[in-house]
Amino acid sequence: MTKTDRLTRALFVALAVGLGWGIRGDFGGFEGAMFPGACLGLAFAYVAGQQSLFKRMPALGALTGIFIGMGGMMSYGILHGYAKADTLVNYSYGFLTLFMQGGAWGVFGCAIVGLVLEDKPPRWWQWISLAATVIVCGMLFRFLVVDTLGFHVNPPRGNTSVTFTGGAIALFVWLIVAKKPYGLRGALFGYLGFGIGMSFGRFLGNASYHLPWSVNHWNIMEVSAGFFGGLIFTYGMLGKKVAPPPEREGLPIRVGLSMCYVLFFIPVNHLLTRTSPVRKLAEWSQSFASYGLENADAMSQRVYMLLAIVALSGIVGIPIWLSIHTRKKTAFAAIPVLWLSLTMLLFQNLNALYFWYPRRPGAINMHFVFWVLFALMVVYVLARRQHAPAVEPDETMSRLPWVRWCSAALAVYIFIIALSAIVNGPKTMASANTRFPLWSWRDGPPSG
Repeated sequence: MTKTDRLTRALFVALAVGLGWGIRGDFGGFEGAMFPGACLGLAFAYVAGQQSLFKRMPALGALTGIFIGMGGMMSYGILHGYAKADTLVNYSYGFLTLFMQGGAWGVFGCAIVGLVLEDKPPRWWQWISLAATVIVCGMLFRFLVVDTLGFHVNPPRGNTSVTFTGGAIALFVWLIVAKKPYGLRGALFGYLGFGIGMSFGRFLGNASYHLPWSVNHWNIMEVSAGFFGGLIFTYGMLGKKVAPPPEREGLPIRVGLSMCYVLFFIPVNHLLTRTSPVRKLAEWSQSFASYGLENADAMSQRVYMLLAIVALSGIVGIPIWLSIHTRKKTAFAAIPVLWLSLTMLLFQNLNALYFWYPRRPGAINMHFVFWVLFALMVVYVLARRQHAPAVEPDETMSRLPWVRWCSAALAVYIFIIALSAIVNGPKTMASANTRFPLWSWRDGPPSG
């Protein structure tokens, strides 16, 4: 596998996770983050080109969906406000905490991928040990930092990210002690990838304030977070030859449940928890009326019906995926990630009334950009058709380039801080926060 081939495969995963994270911005929370999380596992299994990973694709999609989705419980809006401030101490703190939070967001799901693919995956009691270690150490770290030292990461918001960071530290220690090299590799590239993605994405969002066109800076940040997280994780993880799972007669129930979770539960959960019918119908009716459309109430009813049909499309997608899986049709391995991505893209577009609202001249419509990202995914699949197995020599995959990648992450952070002195200013301060001293843009002009 050449470096160009490795990068090309990683770019497909980057597109899938970047699109997922951009759409996630419309919904937020644990529920929203499950979608890009699942895309990471599905797309990684697809580009790896190994039959063993093809068989594990449902489990990988479900696991990354759950464990990356958990990061949605962390509060991070004010951290972005710090990174938009115009003083060195504040934006340095903001970008550092965003790196740590992005890393803590991605590390658990990415480590799980590595652990599942170990030559000797953890036994049941080791999984319990790992979970207990992460939870207990995360709570102890929060107690030390927040309750004992009295440090709050983004007052007045919660300190869940402190708990996640403590758990991430414990995860690395556990993986080292348990001698799980591939799990450790997944944790490293997950932490660095999503850490760089979150912080650099915020920098790109800040830089967008200086563009001659209007653009949603928040969408730029989120797409970048998923794009660079998926890119770096996949680039670093591809290459290990994974032994096939034990052959079993019939279909294990966990495979079917994983498929249902990915293609059915994720979109339906968005429908039930993120789109209140009463609120949405009233909101859409008002919007349609402002667009000058007649029968606004009837149009709103039709949109919600379409939204429900899209959310329930997994009823069709699951049997298709099941047929591909049981017949070992690896040539169609991209179908699950494309199906989920298209489902959620249509869901988000309908929810935002993208097909009806008038276009604004002089503005970059990020909903259109999402379609471009999806189109690039389709072009990749049609052009590539089928992957040869991505396999590197064992001695190559056994080396973990800690120093090189950590140095690269530090270089990115220094680059961001250096250029923020130019990028940050009155335009970004209009919606910024400061940590030193505590101030919000809602409070009026900053003191001093």
